[in-house]
Order: sequence, then structure tokens, then C-alpha cells
Amino acid sequence: MIPEDDKEKRIQHKKTFSKEFSRRGFLKTSLGVGVGAAGAALFGSELMGGNVANAETVEHDTMPVEISSDYKRYSKTSLAPVLTSPGGKQYFGKRMGAIPQDGGEGWGPLEFAFDDACWSIENDINQYKATLGYKSQGLFSWEGKVNPNVYQFESPETASAVIKKAATYWGASKVGIAPYDERWVYSEVFDAKTDMPVPNELPFTPTHVIVMAFEMDYDGYQTAPALPQTASSADIYSNMGVTSHKLATFIRKLGYKCLPCSNDTALSVPLAIQAGLGEISRIGILVTPEFGPRVRICKTYVDMPLAIDKPVSFGVMEFCKTCMKCADACPSQALSHDKEPSFKVSTATNPGVKKWAQDGLKCITQWGAVGGDCGICIKVCPYNKKQEWHHDFVKLGARTPARPVLRFFDDLFGYGKISVEDALKKFWNK
Repeated sequence: MIPEDDKEKRIQHKKTFSKEFSRRGFLKTSLGVGVGAAGAALFGSELMGGNVANAETVEHDTMPVEISSDYKRYSKTSLAPVLTSPGGKQYFGKRMGAIPQDGGEGWGPLEFAFDDACWSIENDINQYKATLGYKSQGLFSWEGKVNPNVYQFESPETASAVIKKAATYWGASKVGIAPYDERWVYSEVFDAKTDMPVPNELPFTPTHVIVMAFEMDYDGYQTAPALPQTASSADIYSNMGVTSHKLATFIRKLGYKCLPCSNDTALSVPLAIQAGLGEISRIGILVTPEFGPRVRICKTYVDMPLAIDKPVSFGVMEFCKTCMKCADACPSQALSHDKEPSFKVSTATNPGVKKWAQDGLKCITQWGAVGGDCGICIKVCPYNKKQEWHHDFVKLGARTPARPVLRFFDDLFGYGKISVEDALKKFWNK
């Protein structure tokens, strides 16, 4: 005999499970069948496999981004007008506690404690300077004894495989290797002691750069622009320091010199593109096939013989031309609505590269208003999905002429539209 209370609980649980399962099942099945049917009807074999080349990742021998012939190396000091703007001062004032936060949903004592914990390694060991772009800080130190007995790998391919295994073992989500390219090394940086601009000089000439991408938490980013979104970034900044320190120690013990870097020393996005990790996007950041734009990047320059990866394209640039979901959602309208990328520039953008220029002043104004890293553009991006079969199917469609209909389906099923209140409940209760 089952007690009445237990019966009621079981019935309620069954109803809840059934409702949730049916909803998710319906959405997933409908999305897959809907996109598949639309693709088959509108584009025939283009999407469904008749022309596989249109749906494959394409490797390139050179950068798949147009670079002007008069391109000049970017100076880290170009960020100063953004960082010292009223929006920048408001943002850092709130982040450092000098300006009180307004509070609200997602900004309570629980979230502040969580955010502080996520930042703890970056703040306590690196003094937040690695994130700000000062080189050789804390766990990213360039100082370290190099073993005089050099380990000899069987081949550059073997060496690359070992490095990638080690980096992913210690926390990296993706690893790529590119040849040393001085174009992406900052011409000037800020001195960590004086805060004055100084020439960016490396202690040795590297042969390669190991580029690592770290996935940020999906559910944390769904709370954007609330504090768990910023905490999701903070957690990765802390983790990147730990992973980079271990990798640097490993490389030095093998007898090779290295320079672990966070936001310092060189531009991360072009390095990641060159290392085959993803494509540039309308947001101005890297989009990977697996995690979309929901990644942070760090890199380690080395003098060891490594096999390189090739840059890839898988439809992001073409998709961004018609989607514009990030630009539409940006509260400060910092992202371009131009259909085509161009050589236009705005404050603090890197000139000489054909892309969509982000307005850094408008972006930091939004950061200052909310007191966090905002993250709405990443939250709403159709590439920002968990790795599940129906999402992978839709990403495949983005590499074909079916791409114009995909934002419609993304909006139809409410991706990127979850309220902060609902996202917070899901984040804390999952």
C-alpha cells in the first residue's frame, strides 16, 4: 500500500518530467526536422549531402582574412582611450568596489561571493594584471629555469601531439599551433611598474606559438548581463593562469624556452585564427566550431620544433553577413550593422584588417553601466550552443546556402531570450 503523500509526489514528479521531456523533445525534433526539411526543400543536396564540400571545414594555407599591404603592428596603448573613458572608469570603479553596485537580479551577496571566488587566482596571484595585459605576471611569469638537457622529439608532429595532450589535460578546451608571426605582436605595451608605454621586446625570437581556447560556462553566460556571466569569464581567466603555468613548466623541463601570455604581448584572435581554432565574427572575437564565441584565449610562445595547424573556415563570416543577432541585441549598439566586413575602424580597433569594427567606447559604456562584462552578444549568438546533435546539425547548415533561415529558427525556439531571473534559477539549481 503506497501512502497518499508518496502517491501525490510520484504523480507530480511524473507530470513534471513528462512536460519537460515533451517540451525538450518537441523542440529538438522540430528544430532538426524543420531545418532539415527547409534545407532539403530550398537547397536540395547542398545541405543534405549531395555537395559535401559546401558543408565541410576548409583549411587554408594563409590567413582567411584580408589584410592590407600597409598593415602596421597594433600598440596595446591604443586601448587607453577606452580604459580611461567615463565608461571605463565606471566599470573599474564598480569592479574594484570604489563605486557601489546598484544591485538587482543576479547581483546579490551570493553572486558577489561566487564572482570573487572565480577571480581569486587571477586576483590573488596575478594581481589582475594578466587580464589587463601586463606581460610576465604571476603564473604567466617569463622567468623559469630551462633544463640544459634538451629533450629530442621523434618529429615536430610528435612534439605537437604531446603539447596538445598536455595542454588539454591541464584544462584547455582546444589547442592549435601557429608559426611565429611578428604582425600580431604588440608594437608597444604598458610597463607594469610605471604604466608608461614601452617598446614590446621579447627576450628571444620564438619559432612557434601554442594557442589555447578555454570554454566558458554555458549556463553562466545565459544569465548575461548578470554577475554569473562575468564570473564565468573570471573563472577561465583564473584557470588559464594555472594551465599556462603548468605548460610553461613542462616545456622548460624539456629544455625549451617559452613565454606564457594572457591578454598581453600579442593579439589573441588572429593567433587563434592562424592556429586553426576558429573564425573571426561580427562581434570581433573568435568563433569556434564547438563552442561558438564562448571561449577565452591565451597563448605561449616557444622556441621548440612543432608542426603547425592550418587556418580554417566553416561558414562563420558568411553567416554573420545575414544574421546580425548580436548587433541587434547589443544594448549600446557597439556592433556594426554593415552587411559586409570592411577596413573601417573605430576607437581602439586594429586597423588594416578587413572585419566588422566594434566600437570600444560604446562597449565599455555598457560594461560600466552594468558593472560587469555584459556578455549579451555571446549569449545571443546562434553559434553559442551546447554540443548536442540537433545543434551540430544546425551549425552544419550554417556552412551552406541554408544559412539565411537559421536565425529564424534560432529566434523561433527562443535561444538567447531567456530572462535573467529564469537563467539564474537554472544556473544555481542545475
